Amino acid sequence: MSTDRSHLPAGMGIFAALLLSVAGVAQESAVSLQEKAASKFRELHKRMQQMQIDKAGTHPEESDILKAGNRYIQEKNLAESLVECKRLIEEANYDEALQRMEQVRKDMTALLDLLLNRDLDLRKLMEEIASLEQFKERVDDLLEEQQEEKDQASKTAALQKHLEDLEKAIEKIDDIVAEQTELREEANSAGLAAEPDSAKAMEVKEAGLRGATEQLEQELEDIEAQAKELEAGKGAETGAESTSSQASGSACSGAAGAAAAAMSKAENKLQQNKPESSLQDMDQAIEDLGKAKKTLEEMKEEAQRSLLELPFDDQAKAQEKTRIDTDKLAKDMEAAGKAEGDEAPPKPVPGQENVQQAVPKQKSAAGKLKEYKPKDASQDQQDALDKLEEAQKKLDEALSQLRQELKDEVLRSLEERFGAMLAKQKELSARTKAAQRLRESRLVADGEVPGEVKARCGEIAIGETELAAEANDAIKLLEEEGSTAVFPAATEMIRDDLQLTATRLQEFNSGRTTQMLQADIEDALSELIDSLRKQIEAGEGQAGKTDGQPPLVPMSAELKLLLAKQKRVNRRTAEYDSQIPEQMRVTEEAKDEALLISRKERWVKEMTRKLADAISKQNQEGGK
Repeated sequence: MSTDRSHLPAGMGIFAALLLSVAGVAQESAVSLQEKAASKFRELHKRMQQMQIDKAGTHPEESDILKAGNRYIQEKNLAESLVECKRLIEEANYDEALQRMEQVRKDMTALLDLLLNRDLDLRKLMEEIASLEQFKERVDDLLEEQQEEKDQASKTAALQKHLEDLEKAIEKIDDIVAEQTELREEANSAGLAAEPDSAKAMEVKEAGLRGATEQLEQELEDIEAQAKELEAGKGAETGAESTSSQASGSACSGAAGAAAAAMSKAENKLQQNKPESSLQDMDQAIEDLGKAKKTLEEMKEEAQRSLLELPFDDQAKAQEKTRIDTDKLAKDMEAAGKAEGDEAPPKPVPGQENVQQAVPKQKSAAGKLKEYKPKDASQDQQDALDKLEEAQKKLDEALSQLRQELKDEVLRSLEERFGAMLAKQKELSARTKAAQRLRESRLVADGEVPGEVKARCGEIAIGETELAAEANDAIKLLEEEGSTAVFPAATEMIRDDLQLTATRLQEFNSGRTTQMLQADIEDALSELIDSLRKQIEAGEGQAGKTDGQPPLVPMSAELKLLLAKQKRVNRRTAEYDSQIPEQMRVTEEAKDEALLISRKERWVKEMTRKLADAISKQNQEGGK
């Protein structure tokens, strides 16, 4: 846990200092020291409560932070836990006492973070993004379900219309046949020749029947095309090949066309006043129309059978289920918009109103499906789809904006954190060099490390361990943000170096290799800070410009970071080669340094490979 208190509001640094001292003492095993820790914590809590009251009027934000901290202390029963630790020590339950003290340490670390207000805004942003992403996923699922249900209703409506068109076409054939039969009887009665006026009248009637049949031919072509589409859709659903529509082919329209051609011949003969000669053509027209009707009746039976097979009840139930799911989503979005324990008005979730508006449309669609009115239901379903798509769009826009805000906040938070770590590391590095100089000036005869050097190394090791914890917090933040690969890995390398440095100092190794590690930590932090600052500067003036989920840093920045690390490895290698003679490279110190350089070289190689894979994947996706 870092002792950096740059994030604390004015006048609150004392709390961080007290917490750190309490956390350190609480890990001691002596009863007296445990009592001291409990006493210090009671003092801390009392001062926090008083300052919460004092600052309520002058510094309300600081008062709110103190209020949250005091509430956290009560919820975690921290004062009681410290007393419990003392009791366990007194009873010699050391294992249980250590476990309890470790939990106290974690709770106090969390309390310190709460008082520092560190990363809380980022956590809230991430939580809001995660919440909106879940809502968007649910909207996406509902859209898919609703679209499928609309497609089913549309197919059902199309089948109903097809059946209606078939029935109308059959009726029209019956009417034409009836009129053609009546005209045939009239021509038959006229014999070889009719009165001029009568012949003209029959010619006009035949011309009218021919025109009606030609129009029928066009309508039947549309019906045949419609049948093929329906059969194709049915085949796609079942995986079967279309057969019935292929069997009918253009039999209907073809027969109607043949009937129209026969009528045209009859019309010409009537024009020549040869009624008896036109009878055969009229008979042919009636026969062709009969063929067309027979095919239509077969198609009608098939359409009726298909309609009876459609699960109207299932469609209605599916639509009702989607309505229930949509209503549940609307209520969840409304609940999420309400601020718990806050008197402020609720903040509507983006798209919430659109989701709510989709529900009555879905309810209406389900009712119409129960009434076997798929056409009307389909329109309601389209309206519901439109509302859900509007909700999806608003959620997308809100997520894009939040992700951009998150990127900006993460960049600034990391820059501040790494900057504080760098300042602390420079201090620790200077102290390490001083400890090494002291060690070299106070050599003990038997080679034993002087006590003062041991004490200094132990204190520096604690500082390095605290920095490692800070690095670990940064890693968690980067992993949660999740849009970059090299930065988390680079921070992990810093953390590992910090832990290794702490271990070496705990073993009183303050020499060249330890100092090289510290210098590498400083360089690595400087490189990260430089890259972050460039991204912050590049992002200025880009507020509101969002496009999907922007990465924390572009791949070009990660590539530059790798290049800087490779140059540093090259420099370390050259220094090792020039500064350590061949005969000295067998010492443990020299071997450790060589291993460290080799480890960093392998790391750069592995990160370069991963980045190359990521760039290749991005190019492939961009080329699609």
